[in-house]
Amino acid sequence: MRQYDLAIHGFGILPTLLAIRLLKRDPGQALLLLSGDKTIGGESLEPVVASSLSGAAATLVEPFVVRRWPGYFVTRNGTTTSRDDEVLLLDPVQIWLELQGLIAADDMVGDVGAVSQNHETLNWAGGSAQVAQLLDLSALTRPDHSDEILGLELARSLPWPVLCDLDTGEEPWDAFQHIPLGDDRVYVRKRNCQGEPEADLTTGFGRLLSDLMGY
Repeated sequence: MRQYDLAIHGFGILPTLLAIRLLKRDPGQALLLLSGDKTIGGESLEPVVASSLSGAAATLVEPFVVRRWPGYFVTRNGTTTSRDDEVLLLDPVQIWLELQGLIAADDMVGDVGAVSQNHETLNWAGGSAQVAQLLDLSALTRPDHSDEILGLELARSLPWPVLCDLDTGEEPWDAFQHIPLGDDRVYVRKRNCQGEPEADLTTGFGRLLSDLMGY
């Protein structure tokens, strides 16, 4: 059974960013990355408000920024307001490419399902390992959203991302996000949130990543 100093378990790109941080700080560390997504890091683009990032977190994400805007929109009760605060769009594919140079393929496992721990033995569907320490981010990063890409007119009329659209009508979601991709497409994510939707969707990811940087 393989032995590791640390295992990180979670969803989306946040666990992968943290893994990059730790592996660059201590290249000799034996790290196991367990993703609840089918692909390591998931497939969702992540818009991040720059001011929500600590200095160390901003440095970490900078290589993976594929687009940036000087502000964003919030829509509530039929009224759209703008916020002057830089938004960075992170691409999980860029993060995945960086990870491949830092960690062996066998030390990254996707679609793990539930993870259980008995002393230092970590078990998941189809595998197990001896782990000195587990950082389980699944509760904080578990997705509750629906994604799709739309095109043409919506893309042309949207100069900045809408990070929080609370006007969801009869749909069973807390808020929508609309992210222009720089061509004739818009990435639309329908979200349920942890806590107050506007705060969660505009600063939640950046603050969580910043808090974890001291790990």
